[in-house]
Amino acid sequence: MSKHPAIAVIAPTRARARRAADFLARRTGAAAPFSLAGYLACRRAPRRLILCPAGRSVADDIAFLRKVRDRVLWDAPEEVIYSAIAGFLGSLPEAPNPLPRRRQSRPSRKGEGAPKAALLLEGTVDSARARALLGEDARFWIVEHPRKVRVGAVLMEQLRRKGVRWCALRPLSVAGILASPGLARASSRWKRDVAPGAPIWVVTSPPGRPLARTESTPVSRLTG
Repeated sequence: MSKHPAIAVIAPTRARARRAADFLARRTGAAAPFSLAGYLACRRAPRRLILCPAGRSVADDIAFLRKVRDRVLWDAPEEVIYSAIAGFLGSLPEAPNPLPRRRQSRPSRKGEGAPKAALLLEGTVDSARARALLGEDARFWIVEHPRKVRVGAVLMEQLRRKGVRWCALRPLSVAGILASPGLARASSRWKRDVAPGAPIWVVTSPPGRPLARTESTPVSRLTG
């Protein structure tokens, strides 16, 4: 049995994540529970995620999922950029399999397509470093993985408004989403830009209580 869980459960609070992890233990094996802030602070957290919104309101749940997307669900660089970085560094893991790309939460620009310039940011990116990087022309910033970015929410939003787009050489993947029936029915409003290929498991138990039952619903039924 692995010493460290292979999956992290991220919820608005660690208590909610712990209830989800207890429920999932019988189905997916051990899962490590985190709030989003706790996940970002953990240096050895799993890269496979299960997302578990609070379930109190559809609007709040969608806002939570989009917050997770904007902060940690960053795509890998496009293949040509990834290959160039691999050649420069001399070694990189095999390029991630192509997945449906998430819609980015960022200002649109005329003629925007493949980035003309990119910054490869090795090591940790803290707030001071991020502010300094705004003096560069490039707004396509590539890091090893999202937990290497130690920047507060206010500055992250300022960077987004200035057109910064983040990518990760080791992107995270979403293994599933625990959703209330209402959130599942509203999946056309959030599924494509959060986790296009992940299954949705409908949670029927009330928020604040142990998760008691789910049903796995094909995405095609929810978004069709």
